[in-house]
Amino acid sequence: MNLTDSSPIAEDRVDFPDAWRAYTLAWRSRGNPRPVDIDPEAPQRLAALFRDSRESIEAPIKALADPAYEPVIRDGIAGKADPTGAAVALVLLTRVRSEASAELVRIGLDAWVTAHGPAFAAEAVMEMLGLAVYWNEGWSGRDPFSRISDITVSSALRFNDFIGRAARVRSLLAGLPEAEYVVARDAIASRRTTEAKRFIGAILMPEQEEWAADACELAAATQWNTTDGENIWAVVSNPALLAKSGAIRLPGGRGELKDVARVVDALGVDALPVLVNTLEHDPNADLRRAVFDAIGRLPSDEALSYLVARLTVPSAFAAAREAAQRFPTRGLRAVAAAAASAAAAEQARLAGFVRANGLLDRVDALDAAEREHLDALLAAARRHPEAAEVPAVFTTPPWLPFAKAAKQKPVVGLEPPKTDELRWAPGEQEEWVVPTDGDHYWTRPGVWDRLMPDGPDPDHYLFPEYLVRADEDVARPVVAKWIGTIPTGRVGTARSLLARFGPEVAPGVLEVIRKKPSFRPVMMPFVNLDAARMAADWLSRSKGDRALGRAWLDRHAADAASLLIPDAVGKDAKRRHAAADALRHLASKNRSDVEERAAAYGPEAAAAVAGLLDADPLDPRVARVPKPGAWADPTLLPQILVGEAALPEAAVRTFMTALALDDAERLYPGADLLAAECEPESLTAFSWGLFELWLAEGAPSKDAWAMDQLRRFADDDTVRRLTALVQEWPGQSQSRKAVRGLEILGWIGTEASLRAVHRFSQKAKFKALKKTATEQIEVIAERLELSLDQLADRLVPDFGLDAEDAMVLEYGPRRFTIRFDESLKPYVLDEDGKRRAAAPKPSAKDDPEIAQASYERFALLRKDLKATSADQVKRLEAAMVAGRTWTAAEFRTYLVEHPLVWHLSSRLVWQAATAEGVQSFRLAEDRTLADAEDEPFELPEDAAVRIAHPLTLGSEVEDWATVLADYEILQPFDQLARPVYTLSEEERATGRLTRFEHGTVGAGPIVGLLKRGWKYGSPPGANAYGDVFLEFPDGGFLSLHPSPGVYPGYDPGGDQTLEIAIALPEGGVDPVVLSESINVVARLTRTA
Repeated sequence: MNLTDSSPIAEDRVDFPDAWRAYTLAWRSRGNPRPVDIDPEAPQRLAALFRDSRESIEAPIKALADPAYEPVIRDGIAGKADPTGAAVALVLLTRVRSEASAELVRIGLDAWVTAHGPAFAAEAVMEMLGLAVYWNEGWSGRDPFSRISDITVSSALRFNDFIGRAARVRSLLAGLPEAEYVVARDAIASRRTTEAKRFIGAILMPEQEEWAADACELAAATQWNTTDGENIWAVVSNPALLAKSGAIRLPGGRGELKDVARVVDALGVDALPVLVNTLEHDPNADLRRAVFDAIGRLPSDEALSYLVARLTVPSAFAAAREAAQRFPTRGLRAVAAAAASAAAAEQARLAGFVRANGLLDRVDALDAAEREHLDALLAAARRHPEAAEVPAVFTTPPWLPFAKAAKQKPVVGLEPPKTDELRWAPGEQEEWVVPTDGDHYWTRPGVWDRLMPDGPDPDHYLFPEYLVRADEDVARPVVAKWIGTIPTGRVGTARSLLARFGPEVAPGVLEVIRKKPSFRPVMMPFVNLDAARMAADWLSRSKGDRALGRAWLDRHAADAASLLIPDAVGKDAKRRHAAADALRHLASKNRSDVEERAAAYGPEAAAAVAGLLDADPLDPRVARVPKPGAWADPTLLPQILVGEAALPEAAVRTFMTALALDDAERLYPGADLLAAECEPESLTAFSWGLFELWLAEGAPSKDAWAMDQLRRFADDDTVRRLTALVQEWPGQSQSRKAVRGLEILGWIGTEASLRAVHRFSQKAKFKALKKTATEQIEVIAERLELSLDQLADRLVPDFGLDAEDAMVLEYGPRRFTIRFDESLKPYVLDEDGKRRAAAPKPSAKDDPEIAQASYERFALLRKDLKATSADQVKRLEAAMVAGRTWTAAEFRTYLVEHPLVWHLSSRLVWQAATAEGVQSFRLAEDRTLADAEDEPFELPEDAAVRIAHPLTLGSEVEDWATVLADYEILQPFDQLARPVYTLSEEERATGRLTRFEHGTVGAGPIVGLLKRGWKYGSPPGANAYGDVFLEFPDGGFLSLHPSPGVYPGYDPGGDQTLEIAIALPEGGVDPVVLSESINVVARLTRTA
């Protein structure tokens, strides 16, 4: 099709790709049937197959449940003209032969056509697909086919392969001369005796309208249309039949391109509702792309409008772009129609789409109303004029001199040292040699005797687990038989193997590390060339584990330099780049050590290494400067401004190339030079637009820089939108993208982004996301030299409440004051002190603008606080239980002066510990401190401040309860009223908490303990299994044994019986910790 042809005909044809023709079916009514090559030797080949399979076929024939079928089958084997016998005989052959059944069916079909003609072949196909041969599952010695249980008529809706086995005969029938076609039609009609055969008849001759309508009614009656579209699309050829069939979509979970091709071939533009409905039912990724592509091939205004309305949807954008090239006039009409109701952001996107696809050339094809909408769109999305001159850094980009510079000559002939050993950190080998068993069953007594009754078995998949647990005198003699795999995937097993057997297993362990990323931490003790190269590789790859790569290099710095210098200056480009980055990392810690190691290789090597270390930071150090994909079209993106003008397209492409030179941990400095010439706000808009365009293109992995660049120009709005996507992606099977987005939030580093990461670390439902968030938070805390709790203090948002008059809502003649209850839920007080749960809606007497703004501000505050308030209450309660302390300065900054947290702090009783003793106090309304006698208290600068617990307050509990009652202060959680538990003398002596045993407990709450620091398995030193236990920081544990039992990550529902409760604290366990752990049990058993 000539896409430049402006005639109506050019935009009224389905653009059906040649690649799809292989999936389509023959339609006699459309002419040009595809030729079918029939093998004239097929009857002889089929007869030979039956002769070769005589013995195998004989057994099931003799075992027929209905002996009447025997002569019929034998006639079929003999090649007689009996369609039923021919069909069943061929089915038997496909069962007993090893060849692919499709090839055997092809031979059979060709044999039937050659020996008896097309009409007979059609009848035999109907019988073959309309009958089902059910086999039993029994095996009898040499006779695997001991009997055929029955041959019965199948339901037409029971099979998925009608088309696959009927398509060839259908093609043959479609091309028959009229006289032969009539004979075949009458033969098929005579066998349309069951639902199955009626459906098959319609597949073979869909041009028989009554048969097709009947098949559609069969499909509708059995709801076949909602579960599999394969058969129905062989029959449906127009909207009337589509409606009669009830078919609404393609099978989303297992649909394929062939399904898309067939429905478009069958229905043309009328396929649009089916394709749209398919997209609305969560198809798999491949089917989704194919369906969007198909919509873009339909010459339909509705199809173009559907795509244009989804320019930010993955796969839809690419389909819309290609559709606009095929059907430019329709594309422009779709944009004009969408422009009428487009929001500002959509207007810019639509205008960019028009410019990028050259659609303005078709403006004369629009009617007056459409032209008006388009003009309004282009006016609203008017772009800044392009700058006549651009800064020189855009015309001579920073990387250009290095692309043209002469490359350093490699130094050849250098041999790395032969170092190959294990070097353990103090206590590391002793720690690693102990297997970390958790709850695995092979820790139970006698398990190895049952698993390996004949002794150590190297072929058993648990052999590695056996090696690390068996007695030394049994395991060491057989360790050489280990083949270097760990089927269970347990990293702890690799650690224990290495620590126990050392050099004997080191090569095998290193190979496991090489193949499986989860085992990388086990490489730490290795010192050899392979380990050095792996660490360098991890360091240089954006998706590798950079932290582990750095850790290995730092631990073995001197050896790492010696081992990697030959690679860093050698010929192998891949190894050279990785080793050079590793040397730069080492030099950043101790350059003189690297230089000393280089000097040992001679002056040429030393000079080459010096050149690497002194490399210009603007050198991108890549083998090839990346080129952004064609999708990154500047005309589709917000403009980048330099002053009042915009960067021209070529300069924007240069800027995107600079962004593509970033990697995960090294931002390319050259991009900073380009960005410095641009207006910051325009860069933020451009950055998000670029990211959205990348997503719309389907997020091509080779251009992942388009996501990474968000960290350069992000504002709080970027953080908010990216956070929302990170929350959504795991539920859309895009967990890897979610993890990357989380990493970017951490890299952004603003308070808003760090709060988002911290929230994910506490509440993310998906393990990978929570793990990444936790790692991010730990890295950030380490960088800031803070504990995780200290970082959490700093990430509590203030919601603007520290601003002047922030607690007042002005309505004009009225004003309201914001207050917070004990759960941090906001409410308002009117000028008479009357409490309202929410700010009132503005009335006619209020100032409309001021009142509406105040009303919306309070509504937004309530919404924002919903996620934060409960977290802060839980955080402070956990701090009380853990006995966390703050310095006096931290207490004032984060608990007294913070405009939000102070509302909780003022409802609690605190204690300040100094060398002189412990003083309890509270916060008064003016934020001063007072003791239980309501006397002022000055907090000493050297005090350690904590939230008081009833056990630490002792006899003061009643005094403080009276004070809070007098001031009508409600507490955010049970503090003074908290139950206190200790062990009785009997419980200390026996370790049994019998007061809780045999109580009924919900399974869900027990499993929930595993998210609160409790563990599953066997407590230390206990001969138990399936316990849920808590280890005390100072030694000992509290353990619960429920029956029938629970498992990690699975809530069986129902109730459990707490059979045994054991408390065995060791040493000086904090009374608060012990009390709180018993309190958990009391709540579980509802005895609190």
